Amino acid sequence: MIKLKNIAERVGLGVSTVSAVLNGKEYCYVSESKKQLIHNTAREMGYVPNRMSRGIQGLPTNTIGIIGSLLSVPVNSSLIDQFSRLIDNHGYSAMLGDSRMEVAREKILINEFLARGVDGLLIQSSMKRDELEAAVKGRMPFICFGHDIDGVDVTMDRCDGAFIAVEHLITAHLHRKIGFVVRGKDTNLKKYNGYRMALEKYKIDYHEECCFEILHELDAAGIAGEIISSGITAVFCANDFVAGYLIKGIASAGKRVPEDVAVVGFDGLDIICELIQPSLTSVRQPIESIANQAFKLLMRKLNGEQLEDKTYYIDPVLRIAQSCGCNNKTDKF
Repeated sequence: MIKLKNIAERVGLGVSTVSAVLNGKEYCYVSESKKQLIHNTAREMGYVPNRMSRGIQGLPTNTIGIIGSLLSVPVNSSLIDQFSRLIDNHGYSAMLGDSRMEVAREKILINEFLARGVDGLLIQSSMKRDELEAAVKGRMPFICFGHDIDGVDVTMDRCDGAFIAVEHLITAHLHRKIGFVVRGKDTNLKKYNGYRMALEKYKIDYHEECCFEILHELDAAGIAGEIISSGITAVFCANDFVAGYLIKGIASAGKRVPEDVAVVGFDGLDIICELIQPSLTSVRQPIESIANQAFKLLMRKLNGEQLEDKTYYIDPVLRIAQSCGCNNKTDKF
């Protein structure tokens, strides 16, 4: 492993001088030609700065940490890809930590990232704001994404997303008995509220039996028969995987989507929406906008700016396809 002393010996200068040049110290008064020589030599010798050492010294490590449910939430893979591109384009490196939305694991990862000298943090947290603040203890700036927790946060308006999905089924396709299928109602309350708000706006009675809470996405296929026999003509699903399995179950029961039961999903995952037959109408999360806004806010914090505590809501988009009953899948509602 190449060290600073190896570079210093090669260029004939002191270790402290080489260190100051490579760390961009303003007090280094060597000539521009020698600075260039040091940088060229370091590059030629394959020198890699020890970022942990820089962190210990309180110096920037040019590293951004990302904590969230990175593997179990499919839409997050697209979000992480956008974050990684932004981080790379701004000269930073990304450090990822999969919290699985477990509070204890989040706290462990926060401390791990702090120990490694991470400059800033993008976090999808399951903690309340005061608990998260206590875990970070002001030791690095952070921005929350994906869940609004009464602080500086960037997320899609899930309530509005559910509302526009159900509203489309009511106004464009005249459905009056609309079901809601969700894996974990407690973690999808905003979508549930949006579903209820749309029914209320159009004076459609809410019936508890039209809401189906399942333990796993796979279970959606198994409740297709119950949905059909209940007379439900359209279903809003809390995510695209639930919608996909429900469409499979409806087909297995000998019924058609959307002719017998219309289906709308949530997340707008291309790999699902396009592979399912018929193609899936879904509320698309504007991933690029969420990532851009969250990263921009973090950069402002890294530059020392104090931000007002608020949630930045990104508007959802209804991705029209065929499963709702629309024939032209390029139309926008």
